[in-house]
Amino acid sequence: MSEKKKRPRIDRNLSEEEIQYYYTLLDESITDYDCGDLCKDANGGVPYCCQSQHAVPLLYKNEYKHLRNVGDLWHEWRPVDADDKKLKETEGDDQIFCECKGVQHCIRDQRSISCRTFPLEPYLDRRGVLVGLTFIRDFVDKDPDTGRIKCPLSRKKQDIRQDFIDSHFIFWEKLMLRKEDEYETYLETSKSLRREKARTGRRFEILYPTHLLNSKTAKRFIY
Repeated sequence: MSEKKKRPRIDRNLSEEEIQYYYTLLDESITDYDCGDLCKDANGGVPYCCQSQHAVPLLYKNEYKHLRNVGDLWHEWRPVDADDKKLKETEGDDQIFCECKGVQHCIRDQRSISCRTFPLEPYLDRRGVLVGLTFIRDFVDKDPDTGRIKCPLSRKKQDIRQDFIDSHFIFWEKLMLRKEDEYETYLETSKSLRREKARTGRRFEILYPTHLLNSKTAKRFIY
């Protein structure tokens, strides 16, 4: 009897070349205007998502390496209190929390994947199939300190460009095929949204790519 061949081990670490390719898929502007204008005036002139006390970008280590090779915009984020240290512990083996010099120094081509995809994440239906994008749950709520919606764009889904949705859908398809841990993460966040809806009746927005806008099959398994 012939010996059963072992499946080759897949390297799940993203290469710098892959990161650069993903950046091309994430180069579309999310709106026809600067969405930071929706919240910066209420946050000292800085968009909510560009403040590390509100959102700390999580980069792939090879992504950080690439960005350090092309400039000095990014540096490793250092925790300063107990909550920060707990957050630091959630890094994956191939990930690292980082922060940039600040919005006033932003270089569009050097934005991280976290920056480019914010405030959306993939939504997987009951079948575990990617069908669209949804707003990151934490950022659709009000900030307890200001009483304002953390990300006002979450109330203006009609302003999000379809080209942005389409290209980001392709990105997430490719990334979750490449990295099983990312698929499992968003499978769970999607289940969590459905559980909350079943418990409280709270709805959540889904932004569909062009090819699924009128799909009865996709919408059949949404909730």
